[in-house]
Amino acid sequence: MKTFCLAILSVGLLQAGSIAVIDLGGFGGASGIGYRINDSGTVVGWAQTATGDNHAFTTSGNGILKDLNGSTASESLAYGVNNSGSVVGTSYIGGQAHGMLWTSNGTTDLGAGSYGLDINSSGQAVGGNGQAFLYSNGEMQSLGTLPTGNWSSAYAINESGTVAGYGSIAGGSFRGFVWTANSGIKALGTLGGNNSYATAINNAGQVVGHANVASGYDHAFVTSGNALVDLGTLGGVSSYAYGINNLGAIVGYSWLPGSSDQHAFLYYNGQLRDLNSLIPADSGWVLQQAFGINDAGDIVGSGTFNGQTEAFLVDPIPLAAPLSTPEPATITMFAAGLSAVVLFHRKRR
Repeated sequence: MKTFCLAILSVGLLQAGSIAVIDLGGFGGASGIGYRINDSGTVVGWAQTATGDNHAFTTSGNGILKDLNGSTASESLAYGVNNSGSVVGTSYIGGQAHGMLWTSNGTTDLGAGSYGLDINSSGQAVGGNGQAFLYSNGEMQSLGTLPTGNWSSAYAINESGTVAGYGSIAGGSFRGFVWTANSGIKALGTLGGNNSYATAINNAGQVVGHANVASGYDHAFVTSGNALVDLGTLGGVSSYAYGINNLGAIVGYSWLPGSSDQHAFLYYNGQLRDLNSLIPADSGWVLQQAFGINDAGDIVGSGTFNGQTEAFLVDPIPLAAPLSTPEPATITMFAAGLSAVVLFHRKRR
């Protein structure tokens, strides 16, 4: 276990409203990813060990990463956390994926060939085992597949039990979907291409993800009624949305002009912003991918700190105020704080 390496030693060094970037630490390996954060600031994700294996983690109140990898698992990934601190993810045991629930009552194995991907505050968990499933009160319920499809997976669930994910359809394409107990599974559209993928949902039922545009590249989207709204890119060919909070703030990542580098983004109040433009320019960080955001504006993801890949927490983005670039004085004070410390591109399929 490794303690947080805080990007600042004293909050008093910063002006009010300053944005801090926190290194979440790791398990001695080369990289880490913060994937979700709940409203009390508990972060889950995974980090590499010294041997190169990924281990699921959750953070505790004293800033220590807790390794969730069981003694029988070779690797594990944590994908979701609710406001009670219960965690859902996937462990690899004997070469097979097993969806896992880690709660204060112990660990629950959701079965071989399953993937645990999100959990709400009622303890309802979702994922996939060939078909999207809902796990609730000890019972596993299949959510079925889209018409003409034979595979599906659930990636997100909100507090009312509405589920989002994606599944196959005829011809080898994929469609995002929304499932409710009353309406069953309903396909989302695309942005003019063949595929769409839903990755997160908030309590208002807004769904985010990414979908093909006519050129075949992916663009991040958010739903508005039954339509998909294209969030655009940061100048490159593709973008991907992975998190949305209850204020409608969206995070993800995008290729930059030239499509050789990725940067994390925040979309809020109609603005798509490079997350790196909202932190001090001399922080040493390049925020590459953002995956989760809570209602306080705390954002987690993966980036590089002085060239080393690390899981990060941006704490916080002030969503109640217009987004702006840090003032020079704030940047200078942030740098002073830094001097006082010992301090995948992978689409989920």
